[in-house]
Amino acid sequence: MKKITAVKLVDILRSPALLLSMDPRKLSQIVAEARFYNMLAQLKWLCDEADIWFDLPVEFQRHVLSAQYSYTNQIRLLEQEHTHISQLFNQLGVHWVYLKGAAYQLSGLGSLQGRIMSDIDILVPQAQIETAEQVLIAHGWLHKKMTDYDDKFYRDYSQEIPPLQHFERQTELDVHFNILPSVLRHGPDPAALHSHTRPLPDNSGAQVLSPEAMVLHSAIHLFYESEFHKGVRDLFDIFQLIRCFSQQSDFWDRLIQLQHSIGSGECMYFALRYCRLFFRLDVPNEVVSFYEQFKPNPFLFRLLDPAFTKVFSSVFPLHHEFGDQWLLFVLYFRGHLKRLPISKLVPHLIRKGLYRLNPMKKDESELMI
Repeated sequence: MKKITAVKLVDILRSPALLLSMDPRKLSQIVAEARFYNMLAQLKWLCDEADIWFDLPVEFQRHVLSAQYSYTNQIRLLEQEHTHISQLFNQLGVHWVYLKGAAYQLSGLGSLQGRIMSDIDILVPQAQIETAEQVLIAHGWLHKKMTDYDDKFYRDYSQEIPPLQHFERQTELDVHFNILPSVLRHGPDPAALHSHTRPLPDNSGAQVLSPEAMVLHSAIHLFYESEFHKGVRDLFDIFQLIRCFSQQSDFWDRLIQLQHSIGSGECMYFALRYCRLFFRLDVPNEVVSFYEQFKPNPFLFRLLDPAFTKVFSSVFPLHHEFGDQWLLFVLYFRGHLKRLPISKLVPHLIRKGLYRLNPMKKDESELMI
C-alpha cells in the first residue's frame, strides 16, 4: 500500500493540532496507525487537552469514540478483576503491586486515559508466589496452554510464572516475582521495588509503584524488549508519566536515588533521549548529565540509535523502508542477549526454531523469552 502522508502518529502525539490541517485520507491513515498501536482511544484525551476535538471531522470523531467505548468497557472489567483479586489475596495476606497499564488506570492518571491493556500485570514477593498461584488457580484462573519446556522456562529463566487466563471471564493475568529475568546475575533486587510502593486510595490492600519506580520500571521494561510492535505507545507512556510526576519538586532526585539501587541506567538514558527527541520532554540539565554516563560506547550507540529511532517512529507497515528489517533484527538480537546469558540463549533459540519447523507442533507456544 502506498504512503499517503509524511505525518505519522508520533507527530500527532507531539502536536495534536496537526490533525486540523489533514484531509480525510490522511486522517484515515492516522486512525489506522493509532489502531495498530492500540492508541486510538488516547487521541480523544489528547484532542480535548489541545481543545481541538469539536473542530475535527465527524468521521474521525466516530472512529475515536468507538475506541473510547472499548476502553471504558475495559476499565469496567479491570475494576471487577481488581475486586476479585483483592478478595483472594487479602484473605491469605498476599502482597501485590499493580504494574504498567493496570497501575496507570487504577491510580487515575488522567494523562493516560484511553490506554488499552492486553493483560493485567502484578508483582508479588518471591516468597508468596506459590501461594498466589495456588489461590488463583483454585478460583478459576488457568495457565495458558504451553509445553512442559515453556512452563519450565518461565519459572527458571524469566521474571514471572506462566500467564494465567480466567476460564469464564477470559481476562489475562501476568504474575511477576521480579522485573527482569531471575537468571541475570546483575538483575535488580525486587525488594528495592517493593520498598518504593504506595497503596491505592480505595483501601483494597493493593499497591502501585511510587512515581520514580513507575517511570524506571517502564523504561526497563521497554528497553529490555526484543520486539517493538507497541514501542511508540510504551515510549509515550514514559513521556506522560514523567510529564505528570516531574511537577513534584523532588521527583528527579528520587529517580536518581532509586537508579543507584536498581541499576540498568542505560534504559533510562535511552528513555530520556527519545522522549526528548520525539516529544520534546523538558529534562533538567543536571539529570541529562547524570544519565550521560550510561550512554553505550560509540560503536554500539551508532548501531542502536538508528534502530530505536526507527521503532519509535516508523514501525507501522505503511512507513516501512528498505533496510528496516536489519534495524529490527539488531534490536531483536539485543533484547534476547540482555535477557539471557549466551549459554542459555543459543540452545533456547535453536529449540524454538526446531519446534516451528515441526508441522506436528502447531500448538507450540511462541514464547521467545
